[in-house]
Amino acid sequence: MEKADYLANPELGEYFAALPPRVQDFITSSNAEISTLGELMKIGEHFKQEL
Repeated sequence: MEKADYLANPELGEYFAALPPRVQDFITSSNAEISTLGELMKIGEHFKQEL
C-alpha cells in the first residue's frame, strides 16, 4: 500500500500518521500486506524500536 492509502483508511490512518516518517517509509516500501490496525500496530511498534 502507498502512504496515501494508509492515510485515507479511517481504521489505519491515524496510527500510520503518528508513526515516525522513517517507519512510514519502511512500511510503504516493504509492500507488506497490512489490512488491520492490529497488524499495522505490531509492525509499527517493532520498527520504531529497530530503526
